[in-house]
Amino acid sequence: MLSSRTLTLILGVAFILLDQWVKLIALVGLKSHSYVFGNQHLWLDLALSLNPGAFLSLGAGLSPWVKQLIFVAAVGVVCVWAIVWALRHWQATPLKAGAAYFIAMGGLSNLIDRVTRDGHVVDYLVLNLGPLHTGVFNLADIAIMAGAGILLWTGLKKPQAI
Repeated sequence: MLSSRTLTLILGVAFILLDQWVKLIALVGLKSHSYVFGNQHLWLDLALSLNPGAFLSLGAGLSPWVKQLIFVAAVGVVCVWAIVWALRHWQATPLKAGAAYFIAMGGLSNLIDRVTRDGHVVDYLVLNLGPLHTGVFNLADIAIMAGAGILLWTGLKKPQAI
């Protein structure tokens, strides 16, 4: 029987492989076309975007060596730290550990993009709600935002009296 840590590592690798596979599909299938699904109030655009920056293209204009330092070296260190922390705290604080692990897996998958795609991350989703729309994002970004949301939610909860 697999330990919970081993299963967690396997699921993390599976997530990264899935995210990279979907990004390859986006690179091929959205190269010359975009697609829209939904209605006039809520719709999803599938459109290819190679993002040279971070969240919402922040830092896209930085010099290449600064981007390498921040987006590759620093992100790599933070992801490794988050994985180690999550695996060490899995039993004591599973919700926080899972959230940190989500963030790390999303970060690692986007890091793979940066290293293998000339400093760019493959983005392909835009969610529209009436006149509001998100920036372009991907599955790894969803994992990062879900993890951050869980950490924010657990941090804002009142401690329970014993």
